[in-house]
Amino acid sequence: MKILLCPDKFKGSLTVEEVSAAMCRGIKRADAEIKVQTMPLADGGEGSLGIFAQLKDAQCIEKVVLDPLFRPVKAKFVIKGETAFIEMAQASGLLLLKSNERNPMHNSTFGTGELILEAIRCGAKHVYVMIGGSATHDGGCGMAEALGVRFFNVEEQLIKHICGNDLRYMDRIDASALSALADVRFTVLSDVKNPLYGKDGATQVYAKQKGANPCDFEPLEAGLEHLASLLNNGKEEWEGAGAAGGLGYGLMSFLGAEMKSGIQEIMKLLQFEEALKSVDFVMTGEGKLDGQTLSGKVVYGVSQLARKNNIPFGIICGTASDIPVLKTALSPKHLMVITDHAPSLEAAMGHAANYVEEMSMEMAQMYFKEQFL
Repeated sequence: MKILLCPDKFKGSLTVEEVSAAMCRGIKRADAEIKVQTMPLADGGEGSLGIFAQLKDAQCIEKVVLDPLFRPVKAKFVIKGETAFIEMAQASGLLLLKSNERNPMHNSTFGTGELILEAIRCGAKHVYVMIGGSATHDGGCGMAEALGVRFFNVEEQLIKHICGNDLRYMDRIDASALSALADVRFTVLSDVKNPLYGKDGATQVYAKQKGANPCDFEPLEAGLEHLASLLNNGKEEWEGAGAAGGLGYGLMSFLGAEMKSGIQEIMKLLQFEEALKSVDFVMTGEGKLDGQTLSGKVVYGVSQLARKNNIPFGIICGTASDIPVLKTALSPKHLMVITDHAPSLEAAMGHAANYVEEMSMEMAQMYFKEQFL
């Protein structure tokens, strides 16, 4: 019997490598003869870069860029041949900031633009940008500024170090410098489908978790609306435009980027469906299983291809809600939830590796027994 392990990270508890290792230990405890193939996955959000760093002939490059508050920070990207993989959280992520520094009014995606520019200097002709975990709300204008785009106010003064608070003051945009990038193809990977603004847009849905105060919502929303009126391309309604504080919109508008589902594209790049053809059972998981899972998280992507290829699969997660709905939508053979067994959420997170190992052993035993019924 052969089992394919393809979990996501358990955010705040275990890295995807730690989840995979715990699953493998549990399976080997169930039966040391079971063959195990490990293929960690991500959905294009924070932590996805490590998936591509493991590709054959991939090179991880480090560069000092500017963080969301324009301070030097070391950030990495991966290049494989003429393809580069950039995780915006490396340069413009929320985790780079202390809690009292988190305010999307004053944070910028400039560093992400610097990473893009460096990847192109290294020979990239196709750049993937993964846009989860952002600290920003600048519509991608900081990123564009780093690439040479210039923003002017009504008095024809150049706006420098542009961030969320500056969008509403822009009057003219000079994007002529981007002609130098005409031969470069851009793809955005995200699990977010929100439009740029409105009740489901970047401000209303995500600004608070990035540190915005109630009084910031109106100017942030006005800034995004104003940016869309200046660019006037209709892309503000496209799926994913509101991702990463409008970075999705900025990448599509300034660089002609194509927006794709993070998990689906990552599985394609890793040849996940090909791997399914040689396994008997699939084990996946993520920290939190809920309604958002169905919007394009790792577990949803795995369930789609596993069912398509008639491969049974099981899910191990930290917490879960709407379980009847999720069981119907995902159709797993087994679903195990750590908080069903842990005495508290703190215990579940603090000892997550032990729980994942035990549940993996139990799941492998159940599947093995089912083959002889």
